[in-house]
Amino acid sequence: MNLKLFVSLTVILILSASVKEANAQSYAVEREEFNSNRYADFSPVHFRDGMVFCSNRKHDILVVYASPDNLESSSLWFVPLTDSAEENYVEIFSEELLTSFHDGPATFNREGTVIYYSRNIDVDSKLRDVFDQENQLGLYRAELADGIWSDIAPFKYNSPEYSLTTPALSHDGSRIYFASDMPGGFGGADLYYCDMLDGQWQPPVNLGSNINSTGNESYPFENESGILYFSSDGWVGYGKKDIYFTSQIDGKWIIPINMDAHINSKADDFALITDKNGEEGYFSSNRKQSDDIYRFVTDIHSFYNCDSLQKNYYCFLFYDEGFMEVDSLPLSYEWSFGDGQKVKGIEAEHCFPGPGNYTVELNIIDNNTGNTFFTQSSYDVDITDEVQPFITSPDMELMEQQIQFSGLKSNLPDIEINQYFWDFGDGTKVKGAEVEHSYEKEGSYTVQLGITGQKDSTGFMPKICVYKQIEILEDNQAMATYLARQKGELEELPPTDGVEPSAMNPLYSMAEAMEKEAVFRVEVLTSASKLSIDTSLFDPLRGAYDISEVYLREDSLYSYTVGEASSVLETYPIYNDVVSRGYENASVKSYVLAELAEEELLELTSSFGEFSDAYFEFDDYRIGEASYPILDRVKDIMMKYPGINLEIAAHTDNMGSFEYNMTLSQKRAQSMVDYLVEQGLDASRLIGKGYGESRPITSNTTEEGRGINRRVEFIIMNEIE
Repeated sequence: MNLKLFVSLTVILILSASVKEANAQSYAVEREEFNSNRYADFSPVHFRDGMVFCSNRKHDILVVYASPDNLESSSLWFVPLTDSAEENYVEIFSEELLTSFHDGPATFNREGTVIYYSRNIDVDSKLRDVFDQENQLGLYRAELADGIWSDIAPFKYNSPEYSLTTPALSHDGSRIYFASDMPGGFGGADLYYCDMLDGQWQPPVNLGSNINSTGNESYPFENESGILYFSSDGWVGYGKKDIYFTSQIDGKWIIPINMDAHINSKADDFALITDKNGEEGYFSSNRKQSDDIYRFVTDIHSFYNCDSLQKNYYCFLFYDEGFMEVDSLPLSYEWSFGDGQKVKGIEAEHCFPGPGNYTVELNIIDNNTGNTFFTQSSYDVDITDEVQPFITSPDMELMEQQIQFSGLKSNLPDIEINQYFWDFGDGTKVKGAEVEHSYEKEGSYTVQLGITGQKDSTGFMPKICVYKQIEILEDNQAMATYLARQKGELEELPPTDGVEPSAMNPLYSMAEAMEKEAVFRVEVLTSASKLSIDTSLFDPLRGAYDISEVYLREDSLYSYTVGEASSVLETYPIYNDVVSRGYENASVKSYVLAELAEEELLELTSSFGEFSDAYFEFDDYRIGEASYPILDRVKDIMMKYPGINLEIAAHTDNMGSFEYNMTLSQKRAQSMVDYLVEQGLDASRLIGKGYGESRPITSNTTEEGRGINRRVEFIIMNEIE
């Protein structure tokens, strides 16, 4: 059986670098109270129960030097993060790390025991104007021991020829990001990283042209989810320095995405830190004429690296290449799709109502009764929706018309959905599972649906998003023209072969059965319990047909059949006669001869037992008279199915030596073969094999277990080796 999809499938990955205006409620931004009204405060970083930041506010611990424009050098300061934090709580972070020049920004390992920070190598300068060949900065490391920062050491890649600054450790401490104007970059200052390997920082790696512009990039920060935030004045944004975020996907950095307009202003915005979900954090800005630290909280999440919406396919073309010419008989083909729908013919187009499990059958129907004469093939079809957020909406609409958008058909089995976020591509963002929106201008818009899940035990919130295009047209004439053009384009699409539903498992195929040497019989009835052939149920057939019984092990049913033919259509006269005798639900079934023989052998061994004790005396290989009825039945089955071959396998327990048991079991198997040959079976259809104690099916530690392991098995073979 083959399936064809009606339409083609295109997968597009969106990497957006555009700046989009959010609605007024997307972010709440507030200047922190501990900021100084006279000095610059910037570049915050979490440290234990507080925050470390850079400031050029005065202190009386050391004499500090001024830069050429008379701005004092910055130092590292600390403020506890409590509800009552005010300016007087602010204090120098560490006297051990304090110099008379620029100190900071800083970054800590997650235990708070190691610090990497930026510091002037030789002279002082204004920190955000650090890239001056006469004013180099380097990175330094220190460890906290007994409350004291000690073992201060320079970063191995510091250089008097260029600066390294604004360090940021990854959450696990295996990578350090920083900004540098070292040779070979793309602009003034580029972002680099070094990875830790075998306790050593590896050489710096430039983040590449997707991240670094012809301008300056600095102040990197990677949150626990692996999102990298940084500041740049080289990408198109809202103002001077803007904050962007990116992520490394399959080893490649995606194009940076500009943060919300309430984070980025027309001034300098930089040095953002955030929690693992991007819901709250801090950043620096001089939007009020001096560098200050701001806190933000948001209920609108940023989504990136969205996949294009994949269509859920429910429509398929069904056909079976093994069809037979049935026109000479009152028979016809019919597909039954397991959803209440049926279609006449060997080939059928069908659209399932939605995801689900369907049993699809190609039946040959008796036109006289409307009943199924024979099921030629059957399949278990499991159709599932694409695992993705799903946007339910029209693909086109007129200007100023309200459009219904729904995300309720999203299929995210591993996410407990918390909220739906919509970006309509025209600057409008809203929340909700079902929303409405209208467009004021014609054009093609990208609609994005982002979904957040419930947070896990670590506080991580899963995010996933998709997008689709929607066409907004000026009037009905424009829509008619657009539809006509689309129809022409679709007609030119080549047919799409080889696309299957989520899962299609064959349950039965006549072609496969014929390859295994099958026969066809008319099934009169089935029963969950064994029936006597003498029951009155079979009286209408008596004298006309011999009734056969087959146990269908998979269905746990007894099947009672009459007649036998080598092809389906040859059974029609028998079927028609059986129906006329009152068996209206009769149908034709195929039976693989080897499977019939195997079932009869199973019935035989279950009736008489398969243990060797039923055939042989203890420690003897000669068959006893008690075994003759069993072997005679085996002979009858072999005569009934002349196309099968048989292996007789004899097994022993572990009493005695391994070699002795192998010899005994081989003699026992051969003595049974010899008996069957004496009864008239062709020796070429039989083989006896002794396996001794090598294949136990239970433990030999008890007498019961040893009795079970002493057994004889009859195994049907395709060929005798």
